[in-house]
Amino acid sequence: MPENVRWKTDDNSVTLWWDPPSTANEILVRGYTISYGIGTPSRRVIIEGANTNAFTINRLRPNTTYVFALTAYNEADGEDSEKVLFTATTEIGKSSEEHSIYLQPPANIKASATSSHEIELNWNDPNLNSYLYEHFPDSIKTSLKKRKYIIQYGEYQSLNLEKITSAVPHVRLSNLKPSTDYEITVKVILPNGMESAWSIREIIRTESSNAIPSKESGMLELRFDFEQAEKSFFYSDPSAPLQWKMIDVGEQLSDGTSGYSIGLQSTTMDESYGRLISTSFSLTDDNYCISIWIYAKDFSKGTLTVALLENVENGNHKINLITEELERLGKQRWNHLFANFINSRNPFQVLLEVRKQESDQFWIALNDITVLSGKCFDGDPDTILPDDDRIEC
Repeated sequence: MPENVRWKTDDNSVTLWWDPPSTANEILVRGYTISYGIGTPSRRVIIEGANTNAFTINRLRPNTTYVFALTAYNEADGEDSEKVLFTATTEIGKSSEEHSIYLQPPANIKASATSSHEIELNWNDPNLNSYLYEHFPDSIKTSLKKRKYIIQYGEYQSLNLEKITSAVPHVRLSNLKPSTDYEITVKVILPNGMESAWSIREIIRTESSNAIPSKESGMLELRFDFEQAEKSFFYSDPSAPLQWKMIDVGEQLSDGTSGYSIGLQSTTMDESYGRLISTSFSLTDDNYCISIWIYAKDFSKGTLTVALLENVENGNHKINLITEELERLGKQRWNHLFANFINSRNPFQVLLEVRKQESDQFWIALNDITVLSGKCFDGDPDTILPDDDRIEC
């Protein structure tokens, strides 16, 4: 019978997860049946496919207890599994505003085998489409900023599937087998429990163990350009006295720049600093280059610090990468700052802090914060970013 059955409810549905029977390698499993009802499991759903291990039952009553029975079947007489019986209670009804929201699954999934043991995966989130986003209620917009992605993968047609979580629409799967077909699917989940269906399954084969990866295949670039507030992976530290805000640089600057950046400003009377912090990243290469474009108005005085916050067992370990006095920057123009760092394999966040003395003030804007695998190019810093293999976030 199915094992380790779990479930989650909302006001009108129940989602079930389970593991295949421990005897699946001895007795063929062709699918599963779910029976359910109020008081007795009178309705029945048949799920074909041994690899399916989750199902959502919709159109249930709010605040109601349902009885469920889950079995595995193989179409042979007398060989269906024993039933797993349990009850689950739906939640009290949500507001009609949230009730009508439908999250779309990730789309345009692109997988590439970068070596015999690794696959790179990236996708688009259609829920961030400007039309859809503008019609979401404010509560959903807030939740979307803290969305997560669940990536499920495993060997093709295998019963053993693994799941990992990512805060960004790209991930690198490692410790894979050479010359092996893998199936991958993705869904989006919000902090309030809302989630999309699984995306269309992607199937890709890892390279053979004697394949020589191209130089470009291992290159990764993460670019954060702040053109869409709902798609930003940075947030202003709420505990800091000064707060970063999205700005229309076309309205603020006279150099012909257009679009959006993230900015921080103070007066001589304001408190001393503001912090911008990224979501957490886990990268696999040894060396990386971080690149930042910064604009400072001519009266700006203070210090910019760019650092990594490594997530270690006893808290965050801060590693300073760039410390730059605002007075030394070229004024009324964009300046390009960059630094190399060695990847410790610990998850980390990028921290940007601007701090001033009591009588100083500043106005700065940041754009195109980029993390690129490899080392920063020597010479002209404007050549730091190649045009290929770019992932814009």
